[in-house]
Amino acid sequence: MTSYRRSCRALLVASAAIAAAAIAPAAANAAVSVGVTGDDGNPITLGGTLNIRNMNPTLAITSTAADQFNLSVAGPGGAKVASDLSCFTNYTTASKPVDYIGNGIYTVTVANFSTSNCTGTPTIQTLPFTITASTAVTSPPTPQLTRKPGSFVTNTIPLPIDLNPGALATDAFVALNVAANPDGSLPGTPTPLFPDATTRTVGVRLDKGPGTYVIAARAKGYTGSNGQFFSPWATPAAIRAFAPFDLKSFRWTDSRGPSYRFHATIMETSATGKVNVAIGRGKKGKYKSYGTAKIRKHAFSKRFRLSTGKWRIRFKYKGNSTVAGGFEVRTFQITRHVFFRGATFRSSALR
Repeated sequence: MTSYRRSCRALLVASAAIAAAAIAPAAANAAVSVGVTGDDGNPITLGGTLNIRNMNPTLAITSTAADQFNLSVAGPGGAKVASDLSCFTNYTTASKPVDYIGNGIYTVTVANFSTSNCTGTPTIQTLPFTITASTAVTSPPTPQLTRKPGSFVTNTIPLPIDLNPGALATDAFVALNVAANPDGSLPGTPTPLFPDATTRTVGVRLDKGPGTYVIAARAKGYTGSNGQFFSPWATPAAIRAFAPFDLKSFRWTDSRGPSYRFHATIMETSATGKVNVAIGRGKKGKYKSYGTAKIRKHAFSKRFRLSTGKWRIRFKYKGNSTVAGGFEVRTFQITRHVFFRGATFRSSALR
């Protein structure tokens, strides 16, 4: 009986040894490790669910002398996006390039063999990762002025832009008063913009006058064996731009008292409506309303009566769909004639 038990134990040990020997090659052959560069440029080991934005990923591959394997990489739709490795062993690299061919699932397939010439039925490792490249431009929270009141210099508005990691560049465009296409691109021939990778902003010049500036952007990938591909267009951003209220010219058409008349031309030709006129004595005297002046062809005029002294005249405009509300103050002095002394203060208020 004792001899029989010993024989059974010996048989079990031998069976376990045979099973271990059968399993050992598969375990060794499954030791090929594959990683992909993440958005921060550091490798992430594949083996589970992984989503990255990197448009220029590389594979990090590590194997030992016990490994004999083939490796291939397929992109969305099954397209080949990297050169194959056929019957490699003891192979290590940190920079095997993968072509970006659009957003979707990329799959690394490793076929592990138990023979040195890579024959027989392999053990398959399927290692997927997903690329979701994108970019985004942030609209300003409030309307903007096309220029400062009293200035001829066009304003440039820096908008934050989310640059995609691994992109060759970022295409960005702007057009005035257009509706974006369904895919987020702009119709016609929009003006190109040039994002700043250091500040991560894109400057938009408001040089086409008041209106709505629509901005579109997308990330551009490197050209590979399948061609060049881009991320989807970002949701369009928009800048609502108004011209400031300020005067192009001001002159007295009747400077002999006691009744005086002025004529003023507004810089922005699309100004319409009325301008409120108020006059105050000296530097701090309370303003008294002298009514309104109707704008005709972006100009207005008014007659009023005043005594001698130093005065401030204020022109206040509530704004319209293209011109911001604002005011301008000028000073003058009346002796026997009126003497214009120039603008002292301007302001435009955006709604």
